[in-house]
Amino acid sequence: MKEEMNGAQALAGALVRMETERVYGIIGTSNVAFVDALYEQRHWLEYVSCRHEQVAASMADAEGRLTGRPGVVLVHSGPGALNAMISAGNAYKDCSPMMIITGAVKRRLSGCDGMLEVDHRRLFGPLCKGAFRVEAVAEMPRVFSQAYRAAMSGARGPVLIEVPEDVWTERAEVDLVAMELASDPPAPVNERDVRDTLDMIASARLSLVLSGGGVACSHSSGKLVQFVEALSLPVITTGNGRGTIPETHPLCLGRVGFGGGNLVADRALEKCDALLCLGAGISDMTTYEFTAPIGAGQIRVVNVSPGCLPSQAPRARLIVCDVAGFLGRLVEMAGDGPRPVRPVWDEVLAEARTTWNSLLQALLQRETELPSASRVASELARRLPADTIVAVGAGVHLLYAMAFMPCQRPLTYLSTVNFGAMGFGLAAAMAAAKVHPGRSVLAVLGDGDFMMTLQDLETAVRQQLDIKVVILNDFQYRVLKLRQRLQFGARVLGTEHGNPDFADLARSFGASGYRLDRPESIGPVLDAALSQRGPVLIDAIIDAEDLPPTNVQATLRMSA
Repeated sequence: MKEEMNGAQALAGALVRMETERVYGIIGTSNVAFVDALYEQRHWLEYVSCRHEQVAASMADAEGRLTGRPGVVLVHSGPGALNAMISAGNAYKDCSPMMIITGAVKRRLSGCDGMLEVDHRRLFGPLCKGAFRVEAVAEMPRVFSQAYRAAMSGARGPVLIEVPEDVWTERAEVDLVAMELASDPPAPVNERDVRDTLDMIASARLSLVLSGGGVACSHSSGKLVQFVEALSLPVITTGNGRGTIPETHPLCLGRVGFGGGNLVADRALEKCDALLCLGAGISDMTTYEFTAPIGAGQIRVVNVSPGCLPSQAPRARLIVCDVAGFLGRLVEMAGDGPRPVRPVWDEVLAEARTTWNSLLQALLQRETELPSASRVASELARRLPADTIVAVGAGVHLLYAMAFMPCQRPLTYLSTVNFGAMGFGLAAAMAAAKVHPGRSVLAVLGDGDFMMTLQDLETAVRQQLDIKVVILNDFQYRVLKLRQRLQFGARVLGTEHGNPDFADLARSFGASGYRLDRPESIGPVLDAALSQRGPVLIDAIIDAEDLPPTNVQATLRMSA
């Protein structure tokens, strides 16, 4: 049924049809008319005004990861849109559904290279699954439908919709009821592929499963656990696959690869003679830039997208289909067989387990004048509910969250795993608090990461978000300083900085702020901070010489 409306009302109505609950953004002259339409829809669509476009877009990215439907961000033409490009890259690399709505110059000014004009579609094209432009109001349902299909089909990802300033106020007859919101169905599961996979596992001595973000976003974690328990298969995970099997489960070996992998999971990948990748490819992250050997044998990769195997990866058989459907058939077919015992894995991994556990214990027991980051993370884990959503930025700080804060459920660890951009953690935590207001939400950040987005503490306060922010503050870009010391003869430049008192800064925004600068205060400060509601920040002044938990040999091999 057609109804007369302007372009802004049409797009707002389309978002309501998509069951969008909120739009993150920053107002500008090119989109102010759309903000007015959001005011009309304020009972159905919440507008969350942010202080920087990277934060707004990262909040939309995090909402897309948590809900499985496109998170929506509104940006101003030109400079505003470009500020969101880092977040678009994050979403694209991590297959997160997101819709970027940008204003544009009036149609009559298009192509004159005027103020605020930039070719959004050309610039965002490589970072989006589709970049679209609305030339007339009547086109809005068709363009929105195309954008939704692009974002949600196959490996999900960001899309961009560009709307010229004068289209917002132009009026036309629009039919939103008939607008199609559908994604392309995944390829069907082939029974022969399932049988061949089970045969590969049965014929191998050291079979291994790699679980990725595809298992999490397809909500098939329960099936994964059923399957690996039926065949006693150990599981390693990617960063986005954390929690697809509880990390305290006896079959879970933990995160593999660069940026948080542990020695046990890395060793398993090296020694396996059959590898089944579910909702994950074989990437530079998994293999320490393809320097880590993968055990000789067969490799099968089950993914919804064919683009998950770069040319540098070892040869593997790619099975393109719905991961949840494939796991469902594996569970059904494996359920008829015996439950084999695989003690051989315990023998193969014994040395790596001993070495890794000894490293973690040494870090926890090390006597330091300033708080140990390892102890701060460990004590946090002891105090937080199992379903806490933990968001991190980029830097050494995330290694502590990986090693000492086990993930028990899928979609409870938010990180820019495959792009590695700084400035995501605070925004992701804020979005998580909006999406799951009753859940415990924690951001673990480095001081360098936090300094890039700290202005949006004001957003957290204004929105009354119940988040806890822990800053592991060492006054440096430590991952780079470590490299300078190890690889470049300790020629340190550009990696040491001064910081404000973050606890005072938090209080100046209206949040609660705590300073943690003594080892004996770790427990009392955490207890006091975690007992409060609303935005709470803990500035943990940590020992900068505390070595992070990491597979040092594999990490150094990347730089050789």
